[in-house]
Amino acid sequence: MSSTICVKCKGRLLCGRLKCPLVEKFKFLSKIEIGKVINDQTPPSIFIGRIGYPKISVGPLIAFNVDPIYADSPWLWENIEEVIRLRVSLVRTSRKLKVESPRNPCRFTQNIQELAGSTRPIDIEVRVNRIIKRSQFDDIFQPIGPTAFIDKMAITENPKIPNKVEEYYYDDAKSTEALFNLYGHGYSTYYLQRLFSAGMIGRIKNRKFVPTRWSITAVHSIIGEKLKEQIKEFDILDKYVLFNKEYFGNKFFILFIPASYSFYLVEIWRRGSVWSPNKDQICFDYESHWKKNGYSELGGGYYAARLPILEYQAKIKKQALVFMIREIKPLYFAPLGVWVVEEGVKKALKSKPETFNSLEEVIKFIGKEVDSRIIDYIQRINTQRNLIQFFRLI
Repeated sequence: MSSTICVKCKGRLLCGRLKCPLVEKFKFLSKIEIGKVINDQTPPSIFIGRIGYPKISVGPLIAFNVDPIYADSPWLWENIEEVIRLRVSLVRTSRKLKVESPRNPCRFTQNIQELAGSTRPIDIEVRVNRIIKRSQFDDIFQPIGPTAFIDKMAITENPKIPNKVEEYYYDDAKSTEALFNLYGHGYSTYYLQRLFSAGMIGRIKNRKFVPTRWSITAVHSIIGEKLKEQIKEFDILDKYVLFNKEYFGNKFFILFIPASYSFYLVEIWRRGSVWSPNKDQICFDYESHWKKNGYSELGGGYYAARLPILEYQAKIKKQALVFMIREIKPLYFAPLGVWVVEEGVKKALKSKPETFNSLEEVIKFIGKEVDSRIIDYIQRINTQRNLIQFFRLI
């Protein structure tokens, strides 16, 4: 099964072009009228770019004519059109800074960190010198609206930052330790991504801004690897468990097989979906219980899918071989970010599963729903003979 560079690239310009033609068509003009001074609320959210690294664009997102909390709560969204409407109503403010700024924070950097650490919307005032009325879409982060380049920014109310977060801000703990401990205290991955991106945690001498795109995958990866260390000590699941859910044009099949932990992910991009406009494409990646080496060919979606699956095993205190199929349909016509995968898998794992005592029962239940063309990829899993046979029989 051949996979085009578009499916592997997902807008990262691996083709050598200066701009991605598939992403460009979604960069429509926003109807927001932006003046020289913006005085409104941030959700709170920040956006840190990667272009020009190590000198990058940093700034908060500001909500225009939308509920700032709802505009930054992907677990509440219901359809693609709503997501686009909400997110392009967020203005990305921007100012050039060096990534090392968090080590010796100026007032602007301190404001960014206060915004990132706040758990509620904050009123801010910024002075604008230039505007680019173009929305941004990406396969990793959520869509955002036009960009306003700013000279000055002031927070006009006190942010609400949890005491636990402040402790780690002044502590010299490793970022992996801080992230996992805060995660254990119930803070969401979305919130932790902001802290990590703003350089608020980690060894003080090493702190720096992390581009939003990188921080999202980093948080998913770090927490996932920490959970794997716990899971490999659990007993093996004693039955076959199948979850099946469709979400935002993405259909998820998640099969738990009685065996030591490993994770296999197959993505089927249907013709007409965002990264595969002309024909069906299939990609594949996997890992064992050892730490995954290198970056997944499937991009950030791999780590976003893996995390809820690891969370589920940690919850039931059982380990299993997990085989997941993500089928992306034409309904998924715009890149919305890996939150679609994270939330879709979470919702699938909260649905009522089907349980089986044997592979034969699973095969009979699934029937022809699973695309048989993934067999060639499954055959690469040389050590999983029963799984290969399973897909040969479908």
